Amino acid sequence: MKKSLSGIGAKLIFIGVVIGLLLIGLLCVGGQLSNRKQSYRHAKNQISESAGGVFTAAGPYLYIPAVRTWYVEKIVDGVKVRESVSEDTYRIFKASSITMNSKLDTEKRSVGIYSTPVFTGTMNIDAVFDIDAHDQDGYTYRLDKAVLYLTVEIASLTERPVFTVNGAELIAESVTVADAHAVGVTAAVKNGRTAVTADIAFRGAETFRISPSGNDNSLTVAADWASPGFTGFTYLPAKRTITEDSFTAEWSIPFAPDNETLSVGFNYIEPVNLYQKLDRAVTYGFLFIIVPFIVLFLFEIFAKVVLHPVHYLLSGAASVLFFLLLLSLSEHISFGVSYLIGAAAASLLVSWYIAAVTGKRTLGVIITGVFILLYSYLYISLQSEDYALLIGSVFAFVILAVLMFCTRKVDWSALGKEKSITQSD
Repeated sequence: MKKSLSGIGAKLIFIGVVIGLLLIGLLCVGGQLSNRKQSYRHAKNQISESAGGVFTAAGPYLYIPAVRTWYVEKIVDGVKVRESVSEDTYRIFKASSITMNSKLDTEKRSVGIYSTPVFTGTMNIDAVFDIDAHDQDGYTYRLDKAVLYLTVEIASLTERPVFTVNGAELIAESVTVADAHAVGVTAAVKNGRTAVTADIAFRGAETFRISPSGNDNSLTVAADWASPGFTGFTYLPAKRTITEDSFTAEWSIPFAPDNETLSVGFNYIEPVNLYQKLDRAVTYGFLFIIVPFIVLFLFEIFAKVVLHPVHYLLSGAASVLFFLLLLSLSEHISFGVSYLIGAAAASLLVSWYIAAVTGKRTLGVIITGVFILLYSYLYISLQSEDYALLIGSVFAFVILAVLMFCTRKVDWSALGKEKSITQSD
């Protein structure tokens, strides 16, 4: 019984315990990463709120007050009389056609060490209303009290919008029409065609969203951002052009939406942002513990060196600390430089340590090569948004294949007996 415990099985058990301890350490690093992500989200929300939040706009609409009159018959002192009754009401007209052109400028805003993109922009609106507001069915329309308005959050505006109605330039005010808070102008209109233009200066963060209201809508957005997200909206762009540092998108909607929940726009996407990269790195962190351990164990088999579980523990701890170094450094300097510093520090430390413990520089060089392979694989994986899982699974398969090939002629039973006999002698 003592001989079996002193053989290769006991060494594997000890190594397994060490791996378990290091995985717990890796989980602690993951917990610290979660705390930092929470701090980042809080800072991002603060910045977004101060920048006006998500920008949303709907319209423009034309609100025309009206008076509805009808007659009722009553019996007064036994005599049937006919009296008129009236109530105030309104009608909202949608535009026959709307053309919107928006241009957005983006900049990074920071709170402490955290930053997120915010935007300022301008929107030019051209709309045509075909008004049919003749007195009919008891309705009398007040065309001189019409209100042209756009539904938008006041906090999102950086200047008072300017509306031009049939050539008359008017400065918009905050208005409440049909229980909706909006900005608009009061203007006299006539039955028939009314041409309207508007210039809107706005700001926001995270999302740009428009709910078009015309019977025929043409919208264009241009922004200096290379990673727009067009999903999550009712309509995808009919055309889009994305370059390394900007994009343009066009929508053509030939029907009037039924409500303001139908929308076009885009989200600001940060491709493989810092915390996504760090999450992915920690996910594959077990490879940085297991693969070096496999190499060290193969050294024991083929290079006839003897390593204590403490050697495994300290070598694995250096690999775990790489992720903590990467997290702490990348919040202050670029991710690439942080990765290079952390990878160089961890790999050189472990390589020097193994060379010093075994007295064989060749083993240190081999360990350095293993870490170069591991860190190169991880870095390539972190840069890929779509192929990370494929790269990871192929890499794991290759590692297993190499291990099986290298140990194909090892007689594990004989190896265990040999170690036991040697120690008993």
